[in-house]
Amino acid sequence: MRGFGIGCFLETSRGAPDEDAWLSFRADGGIDMAVGTQSNGQGHETSFAQLLSRELGLPVARFQLVQGDTARVPSGGGHGGARSLHMGGGALVIAARSLVAAGKHAAAQLLQSHPDSVAFRDGGFHAPGAGEVGLVAVAHHVAEMTGRPLSGHGSRRDAPLTFPNGAQVAEVEVDPDTGEVSLLRYLAVDDYGTLVNPLLAEAQVHGGLAQGIGQALMEEARYDSDGGQLLSATFMDYAMPRAMDLPAFELALVELPTGANPLGAKGAGQAGCIGAPQTVINAILDALRPLGVAHLDMPATPERVWRAIRDARRSTRPSCAAGP
Repeated sequence: MRGFGIGCFLETSRGAPDEDAWLSFRADGGIDMAVGTQSNGQGHETSFAQLLSRELGLPVARFQLVQGDTARVPSGGGHGGARSLHMGGGALVIAARSLVAAGKHAAAQLLQSHPDSVAFRDGGFHAPGAGEVGLVAVAHHVAEMTGRPLSGHGSRRDAPLTFPNGAQVAEVEVDPDTGEVSLLRYLAVDDYGTLVNPLLAEAQVHGGLAQGIGQALMEEARYDSDGGQLLSATFMDYAMPRAMDLPAFELALVELPTGANPLGAKGAGQAGCIGAPQTVINAILDALRPLGVAHLDMPATPERVWRAIRDARRSTRPSCAAGP
């Protein structure tokens, strides 16, 4: 039995409303990015370096992520709430602009120009009739003159929310004899604002979709009814989706920038698992509608689907009239 389901979502993402970031040149010309949005596999070391490369006009390889060291990162709100680019990335862009402003006077000295006539673009400071001096050269000059590295600090306080959103569709096939559900197709059209790294964004959405589909079809924390003992405490007992349980996701990302941060980026880390559960359940209920099934609790395991089909058939079965 085939079913088609659609689910739309709108979420708020920001997490903690405050965030800080620090940029500091090293003696070798590299730049440390110290920020309080902790990475646990999202690729911050890549996306943060990319956005700063564009902002400062320097190669991505010059940037090094610093995290988890409270001596160098004195404050931060962590990762929760799909906030890394919105909050951490926004703070880094502000820090980059602070670093450029801090280097302008040193650049004016090197160019023998008034600071007001100095402009920064494409990795260097420019002054009319005076030529150009690169940001790295300015950083070396600052370190020689002051004994301190050229640095910048970015701070975001009481930042507004962003609103990732999208529409997702699923097509399923249900075996009415066994209750087994096969997910045949899954397509998502989502808006996460400006994408710094589309490949990383797609990967995060894929992971979220897998989590949401797992919640809809198989993941369940089971407890003993007598003593409350957790029965699904290991992956031997707790079902998680594997590659064979998932189709090749079809994903279209629509970039509608937000004004809530300097990047135009919205959170993406949680959106897949926000949209997927209801989309899959809607598809299953669409498949089972001819049988009279109107409700299913997650997860829609084969046993649970089979019992729903059996109960629906019993409730619609005509009763026999009493004999004489």
